[in-house]
Parts: sequence; C-alpha cells; structure tokens
Amino acid sequence: MTFIKVVAAACMALTALSAGAVEIKAAVTHPYEGGIFSSGPTDEDKAKALYEAKLAVLKTYGSGMGLAEQKVFADIRPEVLANLDRYIPSWVIVAQDVDKGLKTMTLVIRATVDDSLINAEISQRMPAGAQATGDGSLISALFVARQTTSSTLFDEKVTKVHEDQSEREASSTGTESGVSESAGSRGMTTTGGSRTRKTSKESYSLLSTDDFDAAFNEVLSARGYETSSYADVYENCKGGASIDTIQKEVLSRDEITSSSRTKAIRAAKACEVRYFTIGRMDVSAPMRDSVTGNIKVMVSVTGRVWDIAKKMPRNVASVGPVQYAGFGEDEATARRNALHNAATAAAKVVADTLQGKRIR
Repeated sequence: MTFIKVVAAACMALTALSAGAVEIKAAVTHPYEGGIFSSGPTDEDKAKALYEAKLAVLKTYGSGMGLAEQKVFADIRPEVLANLDRYIPSWVIVAQDVDKGLKTMTLVIRATVDDSLINAEISQRMPAGAQATGDGSLISALFVARQTTSSTLFDEKVTKVHEDQSEREASSTGTESGVSESAGSRGMTTTGGSRTRKTSKESYSLLSTDDFDAAFNEVLSARGYETSSYADVYENCKGGASIDTIQKEVLSRDEITSSSRTKAIRAAKACEVRYFTIGRMDVSAPMRDSVTGNIKVMVSVTGRVWDIAKKMPRNVASVGPVQYAGFGEDEATARRNALHNAATAAAKVVADTLQGKRIR
C-alpha cells in the first residue's frame, strides 16, 4: 500500500471517534535521503516519519499518566510497539512540510489511542487489581453535569474623551510715527478614554451523568475498589441531601453548598462508604471540528475525594479542573464520548492518587 493510500484509509477511520479512545496530536521532524530520481522523500521515508509520529503520540499519551501507571506502561511498551496499529487504530495527517535543502520532513498527525485497551492491560498489572471482590475500599461518587445552552458575549464599551485648549496673545506699541501690533497663538489637544468589558452571560441545563458514572466506576473497579452510586446511598441511608437539591445548587450557585456536602457525607458514612467523591462537570455547546468535520464537545471536570472514615473528613485526592474532548457524527455521540473520556481520566487520577498513598 502506498503512503497516499494509507493516508486516505486513516482519514476514513477517524470519522467516528468511539468512547474509550483518546485523540492526541503530535509532530516530528524526520531526516531523509531521497531517491535516485527525486530530491524529495520516498514512500519509505514517509512511512518512517509516520512511525516516529506514532511513537510521539504514545509518548504524549504516557506523559498524562500517574507515576504508578507510567511504570506499568513502560513494562508493556514492547508489546504495544509490536502491535502498534492495535493500540493506535486510526490517524490523520494534519500538516506535512518538506525542506529539500536540509532534507528533512516535518509531519503533524492527529491520532486516536485505544485508551480502554491500554487501561485494561495496565489494570491487570496494578497491585490493587489483584484484590478479591469485597476486599477493596468502598467509594461512592456524586458528580453533577450541566451543559451550556446559550452564551451571550457583550460588545466592548468604548468611551472617548477629547479636549481642546487654545491661547492667544496680542501686543501693541506706540511710537511718534505710528502704532505697530503683533499677535500669536498656541494650541493643545488632549485625547483619552476607556474600554469596558462585561462578563459574558451563560445559561445552563442539567445533564444525566449515567455515562460518566458508568465509566468512572469501571476504572475504579478494575483497580480493585468497590463502588456505589450516591443514588443508592441516598435511598438506603438517611440524612443525605437529595440529588435534585444538589443539582439546583450547581445550576444557581456554580457549586454545591457546604450544608449539602455535609449531609451527603453523613449519609455516605452511615452506609459504610470509606471514600466519597464530589464533583462537577461543565459540558460545552457542540461545535464543528475543523480537522475531522465531526461534532466536538468539551467537558471540564473538577472534583475532590474525601476520606470520611473519621469524624473530620479529609481531602485525599483532587481532580482538575481539566478539559477533555469528545467527537462524533452527531451531538449526542460527541457528548457521550466526551463524558466517557472525562470519566476515565478523572477515575485514573483518583486511583493513581489513592494507590500512590497506598490507600486500598
């Protein structure tokens, strides 16, 4: 298969980014020798540059892991390199530049990494993954998601001030033979003003967190932790703040009140939950991706993990604020993928932090 045909196949494969895939952009500069009848790179040179670009994608992907994950990822790296197309199933060339004078080729690609597959390989080798069911600490999570429905951006207000000042002088002298007069003037102009910007106005609506919760709990379960939803906590243990109340607080105040947080933690403690996670997600309005042409949705996640075993809750891990993207042929698919990617990444941060502190 020629290099051009490979590019075409990759472009087609990237049209639908599935949940569990992470999109990464990488650039490499590759020296080439050229062919006998051409001063430009050969197909073999281009293939080598593409391979190096894929390696750069893996390097970028690995840099986003926690220390515990990075160690395991280094162990499975030979297996990943031996089956590179399995772990990087699709890619597209964003830019390509050839410098015939220096005989170098610069290649920029946007590739998808099968995050679910790599995460499964890592989880099998993580210490907590060997624990039997029921042996891990119980974690309950409460995330509230809201989506931007409208955004009003106000024009900049400009105020200009202009001031003119002028001064005229006149004098006359008298002599025996007559009178002479002279006159002069000076002027000064002062300008100034100010610019005022008004904060944009956002409107939000609530979103279901089912997709996020499922992906979040899947990662933690694979790491050996037991999970339970806050809905189960609220139904089985008294005293917790209702989900409706918490959702309304996030819509109106941008955060959960301390009173609701205290009530939620109290109920979770009564249900023998050891670690309680509280977080919020802001989901962007859909937009068209300029590279793939697909719909793109961004999700911003922030949250905290509390150890509630003792009387005073202790913050043992934090997430974000960080942003993750999701792509799809329609808005619903893009949003679902974005929530899945955000949940997977957030759960990894939580698991890495807890395992780094030897918390099981």
